[in-house]
Amino acid sequence: MSSADPLIGEGPGLVRRLASLYSPLIQRSRATWGAIYHAANTRPSFAAIRAVFGRTVRRVILDLVRQHDPDLVVSVHPLLNHVTFQAIRRSGRSRGLMTVITDLVEFHRGWCFPRSDLVVVPTEAALNACRKQRVPNDRIKLLGLPVDLRFRPPAPGERDALRRRFGLAEDRFTILVSGGGEGSGRMLQQVRALSWERRDWQVIAVCGRNEKLRRRLNRLRFATPTLVLGFVDYMADLLRASDLAVGKAGPGAIGEALATGVPLVATSYLPGQETENVTFITEFGIGRYLPHAGQLPTAINELLADERRLWRELVANTARIARPYASLDIAREGLALVAAYRASAQASR
Repeated sequence: MSSADPLIGEGPGLVRRLASLYSPLIQRSRATWGAIYHAANTRPSFAAIRAVFGRTVRRVILDLVRQHDPDLVVSVHPLLNHVTFQAIRRSGRSRGLMTVITDLVEFHRGWCFPRSDLVVVPTEAALNACRKQRVPNDRIKLLGLPVDLRFRPPAPGERDALRRRFGLAEDRFTILVSGGGEGSGRMLQQVRALSWERRDWQVIAVCGRNEKLRRRLNRLRFATPTLVLGFVDYMADLLRASDLAVGKAGPGAIGEALATGVPLVATSYLPGQETENVTFITEFGIGRYLPHAGQLPTAINELLADERRLWRELVANTARIARPYASLDIAREGLALVAAYRASAQASR
């Protein structure tokens, strides 16, 4: 198995430059991104995007397919399904295409490619959206959102052991605050709201690559125990040590929290593909949406009241809809497609 990024990693210079603007744009102007997303999510605009970039990106994919000669190509980007299918048809032999949708509820129309052998969806809402875009029922499977298998529910006694490892109190309600890899999303205000005064909980603040934020938080003297970290590669362990996660309503954050069995307080979302994620969190009762940092203490006190009754309800709802081993299920379906294409090739000899 091999992986590639035909847009940024191996794509033409112009395509790489345009694709690389995504990360800085969503950090500096989410409203602008929302406008771009909705403008690009119409049938005419999507056709125009394919016309402008399709040929050059298709050439990159075709070269990769000929180089690695796979039996199955797995697409995890909405702009690559159509051109990947075209590349496969020009590659000289029959091979499969599987699309794995990595947005949760609302997504770009490019995801719904009816000629994929299989379209894997993470939620019932995503399944219905694919049906509306005329993806055949027998080519859609609801398997969940793929996340790293390290994100799993804690084993008996593991949460306490992890808290000891990180120097945390075993018996305190533990809140994990994260701003993603870049440490964005008003983390300073959120940690202040949770930790400035003396509270009954403890806080883990993961600042990612935002060294300025990490240093600033470390200089503050909080009344509530607060562990401040920079970029880490053990977020799964931190989640298993926690009772509640606080962060952006991105599909990755939601998927990881679900897989670990930790309710999520969403504090922001990206306009466009993440707008309905907030509705998903609240309607399924797996967390809360609190866009203002000042709301956090009151809301968490409510969760902890009456022997944590409301928090326990969130945990139960999370366990009910979680698919912590979706990655394995998706891999199994991919291997089944590989076997089918190999059998077909052997029969045609």
